[in-house]
Amino acid sequence: MNKKAFLLGFFSIGGQILILRELIASFNGDELFIGTALFGWMISVAIGAYFGGRKRLPFKPDGLLVAGATVLPISILVARLSPLILCDVVGETIPFGMAAIASMILTFPTGFFSGLLFPSLTREGHRTAMSISRVYLFEGFGAFIGGIVVTVLAGPIFSTMALAVALGILILLLNFISFNGKMILPAILLTTALMLTVKYAIPPLDKYLDGRKYESFQVFGSFDTHYGHQTIISRDSSTILLTDSKVEAVYPEWETAENVLIPPLIYKPEAKNILILGRTEFGIDQIAAFFPEAKFTAVDPRISLTGELAKYFYSGKNIVSIADDPLSYLGSSEILTKYDIIILLPGLPDNYKSSRLLATSFFNLAEKAMKKDGLLFIPTAYDTDRFISLQKQEVLATINRTLRQSFRSVDVWPGTSTLFFASNDSMLNISYETILNRIDSLAYKPQFISGDYLINRLDSLKILRLRESLKGNGYINNLINPYLLYQQILLTSSANPVDRKITSTIFQTIYPAASVSLIVILFFIWSVLSNQKRRKFGLYLYFTTGLFSLSAELLSFYLYQSVAGSLYSDIGLLIGVFMLGLALGSYVAIKSGAEKLEYPSLLLLLTSIILLFSTYFRVSQSILLYYHMLFLLTIAIASGALFVAATYRYYFGRAKSNQGIGYACEIIGSAIGALFVMTILLPLLGLTGLLMALMVFILMGLLGAYITE
Repeated sequence: MNKKAFLLGFFSIGGQILILRELIASFNGDELFIGTALFGWMISVAIGAYFGGRKRLPFKPDGLLVAGATVLPISILVARLSPLILCDVVGETIPFGMAAIASMILTFPTGFFSGLLFPSLTREGHRTAMSISRVYLFEGFGAFIGGIVVTVLAGPIFSTMALAVALGILILLLNFISFNGKMILPAILLTTALMLTVKYAIPPLDKYLDGRKYESFQVFGSFDTHYGHQTIISRDSSTILLTDSKVEAVYPEWETAENVLIPPLIYKPEAKNILILGRTEFGIDQIAAFFPEAKFTAVDPRISLTGELAKYFYSGKNIVSIADDPLSYLGSSEILTKYDIIILLPGLPDNYKSSRLLATSFFNLAEKAMKKDGLLFIPTAYDTDRFISLQKQEVLATINRTLRQSFRSVDVWPGTSTLFFASNDSMLNISYETILNRIDSLAYKPQFISGDYLINRLDSLKILRLRESLKGNGYINNLINPYLLYQQILLTSSANPVDRKITSTIFQTIYPAASVSLIVILFFIWSVLSNQKRRKFGLYLYFTTGLFSLSAELLSFYLYQSVAGSLYSDIGLLIGVFMLGLALGSYVAIKSGAEKLEYPSLLLLLTSIILLFSTYFRVSQSILLYYHMLFLLTIAIASGALFVAATYRYYFGRAKSNQGIGYACEIIGSAIGALFVMTILLPLLGLTGLLMALMVFILMGLLGAYITE
């Protein structure tokens, strides 16, 4: 039982992380789908646990492990090809509503088999409560190892698809091979041979699948990095870089390249140190070569992508590439250079990874990294040449208002690509004639940022209309209230009536938040007032364990992503540490044999969330990962102990009860936390309100525990 419970955790978390990575890569890199995908996963696990616990459905663990190991790579395959059904245009953003529903559906098969496994393993024990606690314990240890394995191997070593196949093979080997003294060496050799075979056999399949997705293009490269899935395709002498199924750059596209580099040089033609936060291979390198006196520093975390693009593009001698996250780089104490110009290429702010770059915390770091007369330049993808919709006005007004929190002077150019300029100097107050004269004096003669083009683009009526729109309903985008992300989702959804209805219901009404609050309150009242209330409150404690632990986990992910910017690469480690904490908490609780375990467990959860509330803004970048690992470990230890306390309450003296119903109740709480906390409650309450709501939730648990003694 113990070995199979370990494999359950190994399969469950390893498969969960791989599916999450694939969904993020297939649905435009949007971390919001972590919440919706986890909701689908948890609901499927709860359904599996409930049916697996029925006495008339005696599923065998060995068969379930084989089925799960087979279904996992198939689920990855379907997720990879699902954009073909949802979208017809290469690189087009998939509407939030459709992608959210698809992410729930695609996690169901693997989650269902994971749920079936839990009660099938508990039946192998003799005492119900102890058996459930032991399976939960060894599942936690297996999940920890699974999280570490995926963190180490996923990305440059194994693609997501390859690691899914490797994980399935490894689970089957560990399940069916008896590891006695004589079998250890052959098992290691066999495992190594199979892993090497998978590593070199699957990448051609990755390339073939991308070839199916982009049938009219030639696929040059298809590979994973620590930060997403990359595809390089070509057609009609054009080379396109796709990041997580979304077009990031095209070459040759001289108009885009000129819009990135020429406008800031018009305002600061004497600039010597220029920082570019983004990729430079797609035309920017070639234009930068015309300015040999200037030193260009390009910052992007994808070092393996840099090596791949070097096969197709020449990098100028005056460009230095640094592999680091933009926010991490600007926050580093090792930066000695003060920059004349910082060029920020954030992409659309439709996910936390991008929207955090258009927040007050990032702009404050940029302002400190600039010279006193420095310039921050942000080219965006918003077309303001003619019509500016209400949703677009709100997005632009929020960017403008957020910039003005850090800089005294902000200006904007209209056009098919709206350009923002920010500085603490008066350099932005120059005439149109001065702009033309400076263009003529540049070593590079632009084709698009020219006098004939600008006379229409900088028309006084267009500028006035854009400036007036910036005075609209703009918010300050920051870590506590990430308004810009949700405004962008609403803007994107405006093109699809069904998606617009879904997103407006979620983000612009109180009904979803009110419904989940009502569910929690009614469940609490039922558990404390019903007959056998001590036992029934055990179900509420299961529910509390799942809802709070998953909510705290996702909040930690959000805070880590917003500051470190590398959730995609570290998510396996963070989940693994969390699962280790669950195992340790349940182990200590089982060994202690103490009564009323719910009290210290709930108090530890309350203390942890209060400490997070008090300290998350004050954490140094250098210890950020360890801070969140410690927070997740503490939360998980308390949650593991609370699970054992709930088990003792509900199953004590009831050996014939459905052994999956308590686990299912915990998973339902996790599902609600996954869907509602980050997707619905964060935009409604803000980070501060959300943390306070979680404190109230734990206080309800303490009150209920006292009432039902």
